[in-house]
Amino acid sequence: MIAMLLKRIQHSPLFLALLLGHIVYAGVFLLQHQGLLQSAELYSYDWLFPSRAMAKTQQAAPITMVWLEDEDQRLFGWPITDRDLLRLLKKLQSVSPSVIGLDVYRDAPVPLGNPHYRDLVQFISQHQNIVLIKKFYNEQGSGYVQALPEINSQQISFNDLPTDAGSIIRRGLLYIGDEKGNVLESFSMKLARYYLFFKHGISPQADPDNAGQLLLGQQSLAPLPPDFGGYVAGDMAGFQLMLTYPNAPTPFAQVNLRTLLSGDIDPALFKDRIIIIGVKAEATPDFLFTPYSRWLKDDDRVAGAEIHAYIVSQLLHVASSQQALWHSWPQHYQWFWLWLWCLIGALVCLWSHSVWQLIGFIVFGISIMAGVSYWGVKHLFWLPSVAPALGWITALLSMNFYLVFREKSQRNTLMQLFSSHVSREVASVIWQEREQFLRNGRLFSQRLTATVLFTDLQNFTTVSEKMEPQALMEWLNHYMASMVKVIELYHGQVNKFIGDAIMAVYGIPIPRTTEAEIQRDAINAVECALHMRAEIEHLRQEWRQQGLPQIRMRIGIFTGSVIAGSLGGIERQEYTVIGDTVNTASRLESFDKSIEQNSVCRILIGESTAQYLPERFVLERVGGVHLKGKATEVVVYSVVGQTTV
Repeated sequence: MIAMLLKRIQHSPLFLALLLGHIVYAGVFLLQHQGLLQSAELYSYDWLFPSRAMAKTQQAAPITMVWLEDEDQRLFGWPITDRDLLRLLKKLQSVSPSVIGLDVYRDAPVPLGNPHYRDLVQFISQHQNIVLIKKFYNEQGSGYVQALPEINSQQISFNDLPTDAGSIIRRGLLYIGDEKGNVLESFSMKLARYYLFFKHGISPQADPDNAGQLLLGQQSLAPLPPDFGGYVAGDMAGFQLMLTYPNAPTPFAQVNLRTLLSGDIDPALFKDRIIIIGVKAEATPDFLFTPYSRWLKDDDRVAGAEIHAYIVSQLLHVASSQQALWHSWPQHYQWFWLWLWCLIGALVCLWSHSVWQLIGFIVFGISIMAGVSYWGVKHLFWLPSVAPALGWITALLSMNFYLVFREKSQRNTLMQLFSSHVSREVASVIWQEREQFLRNGRLFSQRLTATVLFTDLQNFTTVSEKMEPQALMEWLNHYMASMVKVIELYHGQVNKFIGDAIMAVYGIPIPRTTEAEIQRDAINAVECALHMRAEIEHLRQEWRQQGLPQIRMRIGIFTGSVIAGSLGGIERQEYTVIGDTVNTASRLESFDKSIEQNSVCRILIGESTAQYLPERFVLERVGGVHLKGKATEVVVYSVVGQTTV
């Protein structure tokens, strides 16, 4: 009893849907766990990101960009000399900025031995609100680019940015430890810290309530875990945060070097503001890409100094509680989210009965998922969508494939039952169009134009008397199986076996309505006969080696009108064709056995078939003959072969 119940449950569509949903979940989970979906997740994130970044809901940050452009490099040379850099810094300090950040590498005098270098070092050292940069990692991942060695380390910061594939900056780095155990502060963090302390008396400090987190104003910042959002075992070394790029891509207030050094400047652009000096030149490119870059109309690159400005802007907004931080579900919540989509995807297929319904379910699920992800991004919540979408689609398609396979298997079983009475092709048509072909359990009778092919073995009776029954049946079945394959190869319908004879029909059960279709049937029948001739020659070689009889065959082919329908009772019926065409084909096969009596396979056709054959077929006219049971004369041809041209 219990065994029967378990067996019934195992074959239940609901049980199989649940099983398949878990299999799909395991597969997608493995892909996600191996990081194979990370690129797609990041790409999806980039498409949704601008809905948040471009909202322009935050107050503009007090940042002014000073650009060293190509024209500036032509006018003042590159690198900028100590003399011109000192002029720039003095002019900026004259209008009382909050802090000045020089996002240009400077580790030696320019030019070497110039008299202005000492004045530059002295001026920077005297103004603690000037911040220089160094590079913590180079492109090979080791070594440093130092700042001016005479400058106090409190005025030096690193400007490295965590970069994803494609030079896309999605994360910012606030702090990192060096090989000596020292904690280094980033360029962006130092600028934000200087400004916040100068304007609001805010300093970042360890959060007493959350170990390992940073308190900035009223908000607590947590470093990114390796599996945050769509990342899988990401490189989250140091203290990193996801970037929001507030108000992007709206440019910050900006001015170029030549304008600053050639005339008066507007104090409103600099007083009590954060000044970032950076490079925006094709000659010395410092460009990266952001999640919103693909939405930019022209140049989709963003200068490195501008990215630092966005990080500073984000930190200022966080400190003033104007903006929240990015959040994401813990890993186990993400696993549950994926599991849910895989399971539901498999289950809804139980209510899907057509391709359009399946497509509708796919589109509906993806739309819901996209809407939830969009809502999440709008609220700074990163909900990975690629893995659930893949699980949803895979579960839907897999379950649908299984259901189709099961239906096909059931259909094949039914076809096999039909095929014990009718051919597989007929059974297939009955299945597809059963409402049109069946009435009261019986096939409609119809008049068709078809080509009928009869085959028979010469002197079979004599041969059969000399063989043991088992050997005879094995030998005959081998012959029949070979010939049936040839007939089916040329789209013929094996209608019946009569002892050693085979009756095949071309043109059933679908009525032929054009001359071209009737001609195709006639050509197929004759080509089939020629192939059967080649096949019997091959079989005779096998039989010779096995010591079996070397038998010949005859074929008769005729094209004309037939009546197609079912014969027999409801419980036992046979699909067949009857009529004069069938009789004529049979008579052609058995006509005058002295004609080509030494041929391995003699092929005789009627004129009604010959008229449809193209010139490539080689025919010999036998003449007009009176076949047994026929009152009228029939013109008969012998098929010699066909040319290869």
